This record gives sequence, C-alpha cells and structure tokens, in this order.
Amino acid sequence: MENEPIIELENVRFSYSDQPGDEALRGISLSIEAGTYTCVLGGNGSGKSTLVQIMNALVAPTEGSARIFGIDPVAEPERLIEIRRQAAMVFQHVDDQMVTSIVADDVAFGPENLGVPQREIVRRVDEALAAVDMAALAQADPADLSGGQRQRVAIAGALAMQPRVLLLDEPAAMLDAPGRAAIQRIAADLVARGITIVHVTHFMDDALRADRVIALDQGRVALDGTPGDVFSQRDTIRALGLELPFTIQLVERLSDAVPGLPVTADAEELAGALASRLATTTTVAATAETVPAAAGSSVARNGNDAVTFERATFSYADEHDPRRRPGLFARLRGRASRTAAPRGPLALANVSFALPRGSLTALIGRTGSGKSTTVELACALKVPNAGTVHVNGIDTTDLERRSAIRSSIGYVGQFPERQLFATTVFEDIAFGPRNLGLTEAEVEQRVLRALDAVGLPTAPDFIARSPFALSGGQQRNVAIAGVLAMETPLLVLDEPMAGLDPRGRAHMKELIGSLKTNGSTILLVTHSMDDVAELADRVVALDHGAVAAIGTPRDLFLNNSDLLPGIPDALAFSRVLASQGAQLASEPLTLDELVEEVLHGRTR
Repeated sequence: MENEPIIELENVRFSYSDQPGDEALRGISLSIEAGTYTCVLGGNGSGKSTLVQIMNALVAPTEGSARIFGIDPVAEPERLIEIRRQAAMVFQHVDDQMVTSIVADDVAFGPENLGVPQREIVRRVDEALAAVDMAALAQADPADLSGGQRQRVAIAGALAMQPRVLLLDEPAAMLDAPGRAAIQRIAADLVARGITIVHVTHFMDDALRADRVIALDQGRVALDGTPGDVFSQRDTIRALGLELPFTIQLVERLSDAVPGLPVTADAEELAGALASRLATTTTVAATAETVPAAAGSSVARNGNDAVTFERATFSYADEHDPRRRPGLFARLRGRASRTAAPRGPLALANVSFALPRGSLTALIGRTGSGKSTTVELACALKVPNAGTVHVNGIDTTDLERRSAIRSSIGYVGQFPERQLFATTVFEDIAFGPRNLGLTEAEVEQRVLRALDAVGLPTAPDFIARSPFALSGGQQRNVAIAGVLAMETPLLVLDEPMAGLDPRGRAHMKELIGSLKTNGSTILLVTHSMDDVAELADRVVALDHGAVAAIGTPRDLFLNNSDLLPGIPDALAFSRVLASQGAQLASEPLTLDELVEEVLHGRTR
C-alpha cells in the first residue's frame, strides 16, 4: 500500500553504557513511509548513526519499540534475517564493509549470502558497479583504492542487495563534487523505483533533494518537515550547529541592501531575481593566465621548500610483490631500493611540485587521482619507484634519516580515528609527546592545548573517558589533537574535515588558518573547493596520477576549471548570475567576495 509506514519507532531510547545521561537516543518517535527519501541532519554526537542502526536492527532499543517491515526485532529475534534481506546499509567507515581482495567479489558478497543465483549475482554486480562509476575497477584490490573509491564500492555492495530500504550513513563524506552528484542521482533513481532511502548527511544540498528532513539534537528530534519547512527555521538551524544552504546565506547577507529577494535554495531563481535588481551590468575583469606544470617538469629545490617532489612515480603493483621490497644489501646501505621501471598501473607518474615553507598548499583532484598516495610519499610512509621526494632536504629513501623526517611531520590521515588505541582521551593524546622525552608537566600542557585547539573539552571527566565511547566526530578530533600535540613544523592533512558537522568544519578551518598564521607548512587534501578558495596559497591539481596544473586558487578556478573536480559555490553562482545578464566586475571565489561584488555592482 502506497505511503504505508515501513519503519516505525515509538519512544526509542538507546545507551551505549550504563552511565546516567549517556544516552545516544532519548525518546524518538517517528515513522518512515515506503518509497520516500528522508535526510537526517545533526551535529556530531547527536545520535544520527545510532538512529539508522536501530532502523536496520543492528542495535536494539534500550527502551521503547521499533518495528521494521512490521517486525519487532526484540520480540522476534528469529526474524532478523528478514530485516537484513530487505534493508541494506552503508556505514560511515566503509573499510568495515570490505571483506575481499577484489572489488567485484566484495559487491557480490551480500547477494551470495542471500542465496541469489549466480547469473543474477553477475547482473547485479555489473549494474551496481556501473551505477557508481566503478566498473573499470571491478578486478582491483579495494586496499589499493582511494577512500572515495572504497565508498563507491560499499554503495555498490548495498545496491546489489536490491533492498527495499537503503540506509546511508555519510556515504559522500570522502567523495569529490562529481562523486557526490552521482550519489544524489543514484538516490533519486532509487526513490523513483520505489526504494525507501534514509540518508544521514552533513551536506545541505543532499537535504534539499529529500522529501523530508529530520534534524537531531542530543538524541532528540529537533526539527522534522519538508526541506523548505526545516530551512525556514534559520535560528534553530544555527543553534543546532548546522548551516543554511549557500543561496539562503547569500540572501541573508544581502537582505539590508537588496530587500525582498526570495528565500530560496534554487540558484536559478535567486539569480534571476537578483539580476533584475542590479542597477548596472559590468564585465569580468581580465585575470592572469595560470601556467600549468608539465607532468614531467623538474622542480628546483631551495632552502625555502619544506617538501619537493621531482618526477616521483609510484605503483602499488610493485608494493605487493615481496621481491620488489628493499633487500638486505639496500638496507645495509641505509637506503631503500628504488625501481627504475615500476610494473602495473601507476598511482603517480612523474609528479613534480614543491611546498614552500610556511605556505598552505591544497592538493586536489577527482576521486582516485592519486592524492592519498602523494600524501604517503610526502610523509615517507612510501618511497617512489622512480624520481625523488625530499623532506627538509632529506631524500625519503635515506633509511638512516627516516626518523628525522617523520619527527618533523604531523600526519592526519583520512580516518584518523583509526589510530586511537589508549584507554583514555588523555593517554591517547599524550602518547606522542611522551615519546619526545618531555616532562609530564609539559606533556599535560600540550594535551590541553591540543584539545582546546580542536574544540574538545579539557575537563577532567572528559579526558578520562575512553576515546571509543565518543561520537565519530569527537574521535576524529581526539586523533587530530594527538597529532597537534607533537607540534611539528610540517602538517599533512588528508581530508581532515570529512565527516565533521558544519560547526566542526568551521572550527577546523579556523584551526588550520591559525596554524598557517603561526608559520606551519601545511599540505591539505580536500574535496571542498570552498575550503581551497578560503584557505590555500597554492593549489596542486592531480588528474589520473599526474600533475594537471599548479597555481593560486584564482589562477586555477578562473582559467583551468575543466581540470578540477569542481569550483567554489560563489564562483558557480556568479556564473549563473552572468547567464541571467548580470555579469560581475570580478569573479568571486568566496561568499564574502560575492557579497562585495554584488553590492559594488548595485552602487556603481
């Protein structure tokens, strides 16, 4: 029956411990209708992931009741398999879902366990991989893929189950703009086919495409309605630590000077209304052309460069072959072996660029372009098969000086929470500083400074908690604090804001800006072109393992945008505005610049 409830929760409460006040969910009552698309918003630790796990019967309510497909998993545990056959889930940490060493086999794992006939499995796997644009990597090892590519594989595995309900927990956190757009298209297609989707997300443009938006706050439902209803409550949205869609932010910023603009999330509608209000039309000012770096060009080292790549080439095919690892003679010589002719597909090919000391360089590129491999080479976690990587003038293949390299670099990986290991927050963050031989008083000061830097409490009861009892976003911040407590001059940040709520992302951007101001050299990997425009001095764009272009953010966004995974929201809106006949004098990269240009255009 159309519009019948497919998931029903009544006064659901859930706690991961017996501690009073430590509930993840606090009396949630709601129902999800069949064939609808629901987005769940909320700050880190608000209960979003727990909510969707209840919906998949992965955890049972501590109090209250849940009925999924009419089944009460607590009263009827023997029917759990019926729920699992009909509801598929993509988790926050997709590595937890990788079970084989071949992509196609991983996608086939779920249908095989459901007893689907082999020919049908083959068809489902092919369709699912094509849907997420991963068909070309069907025979790859998931361990060799980027974080974003692994997310696509996990989504394909869920699609191959052909579920009635698809539960998505931040599926696009590690994807670039085209990847996120692909997930949005997939979601729309699935809903059109009658599949029910519940989508946990921090991206407001995901929520705008939903039928319904639910916003959680400390385990309770704070807002529930259509996207228009929810985003019209702007003060509440901000109080929850969420952000308004870009167009609504722009309307607010212009409201005094340009009253009466429609409060809309539709860029075309807003641009049309704004264009008719602008007093004059101006032309875009000329900009200097960027000079894309040739893939094989050489980079001259100088004392002001913290890191240099010179024709660095790397292949994972060689890394998996034990015969290609450093042999006894190479180790005795104190230098890792470097092969002149790597076999198999190249993750990086002749990559050359430098990180000037004290700068913030953004490393960007589409999913699978080689960003994470570049990061691992920069941190001496891997060595190139050919070419060189120097850190502070030291060749990373120099094994005798490897410790000096690593002690100067703070590395925050794509999933820093996976490096947590200690029994308390304090002990985890203190581990690195203690290994530096600091006094306990200095260790404590560094721990507290690092916690404060990432926006976490420094109260005794918090630092005595287990890091594994924290929310995903809090765990990530604890792991980042452990790196910051080392106080290294060079920081390599691989998607540090992925998975953080808007408030957490804003705080992380402030932290990165502060570190840069204080003289840190930063290599920032990000899929957010808005962050690149706001934070970066320089940009290195990769494409299929090669350097596509190098320049300032303005150089690349205005002159080489076809080589990039996206452009900032402000620039995209200005181009929509131009298509409506109101071309600004200078193309803006940030919201501040856009507001200034619009107001300048009105008074010209």
